[in-house]
Amino acid sequence: MINKVEIAGIDTSKLPILSNEEKEGLLNKIKEGDKEAREKFIQGNLRLVLSVVQRFSGRRRKSR
Repeated sequence: MINKVEIAGIDTSKLPILSNEEKEGLLNKIKEGDKEAREKFIQGNLRLVLSVVQRFSGRRRKSR
């Protein structure tokens, strides 16, 4: 069974999940200027970004 969660029109079950070792390796490659590693790192963190967007999307600032 696939746990499908859709946030902002994106199916998060299709997003990659990176291990800590993969993240460290990608960060080292990014520091060396590897643009493909940068894109893979961004895609690997998109699930986190979307969860933050979902959490705060319903909140509004209170008037002062």
